[in-house]
Parts: sequence; structure tokens; C-alpha cells
Amino acid sequence: MFWDSFKATKRLSELEEELSKLKRIVEERDLDWQDMRARCRRLLDRTEKAADRISEEANGNDVVTHATDGAETNDTGLAGLVHHALTPRQRAVQAMVLKQRQGGR
Repeated sequence: MFWDSFKATKRLSELEEELSKLKRIVEERDLDWQDMRARCRRLLDRTEKAADRISEEANGNDVVTHATDGAETNDTGLAGLVHHALTPRQRAVQAMVLKQRQGGR
């Protein structure tokens, strides 16, 4: 009888350890899921902002074109990537700065 209770106690402690391991794993997965959800939300926000920016550019394209008339734009390489990341106002200012750097040509 003593051995039976010892075996049951030992088995119970093993099951408790296993349960605590599983709880830690589930908590870790929950944190991973929350992190992934936050990343997806940030990515979606960036995508929506980019879409809004593109639609604003399409609606206000005349202002940008007028502000950058006569300025050469180079949309290749890293300069092109930076150029597309700028707002229309920033692009106009950048075009004026580049024009001045080129000697006002």
C-alpha cells in the first residue's frame, strides 16, 4: 500500500511538471501571436498610409508638377527609393535643392 501511494505521488508530480511545461509553452505561443499580430497591424498601417499618399498625389499632382518644373529627377537606384518615400512637399524642396546644387541649370 505504501508503494502504491508513492507511485501515485511520483506520477502526480510528473504530471504536474508536464502541465507546467505545457502552460509555459502556451504562454510563449500567445506572446509570439501577439507580437506577430502587432507586426501585421503596423504593416497594414504603413500600407494604408502609402495608399493614401498615392491617392493624394494623384489628386494633387498638379501642385507637385508645378513645383518641380524644370528640375531633373533621377528615379534610379537609392535616390529613386528615397524620392518615392518623400511627401510631395518634400519632393518639391528636394528638387529645388538639387537644382541649386547643379548650378541652377
